[in-house]
Amino acid sequence: MSFDVDKLKLLAEQAENEFVGSSYNCPVCALHKQGRVNNRLKFCEGRDYVARRVLKLAQEKREPQLIEKVLAEIERKNASIKRSLVLTSADWQSYADGALSMVGEIRRLFSPG
Repeated sequence: MSFDVDKLKLLAEQAENEFVGSSYNCPVCALHKQGRVNNRLKFCEGRDYVARRVLKLAQEKREPQLIEKVLAEIERKNASIKRSLVLTSADWQSYADGALSMVGEIRRLFSPG
């Protein structure tokens, strides 16, 4: 798998814009304090986290094998959240859905063929 930094930048910018838009331009910590966090916000937060993490690695010119290892770890962790008997809140589940969505999107973007 080969990672094009420009494509990752675009994907990360899109994810960030979706995250900011879902927060109504309010600080996320303020939304938490006000009890205004919703599933869309957490989904977008998960996507934004993954996109930024992978973009940072690609900008550091890390080996594609390391980036794939990080993607696999993110996927494993969030798949575990989806199966968890403890982390069942809509916030956790939405965040995990967003993270898994972005892992899949990154893999599709950079898969050969």
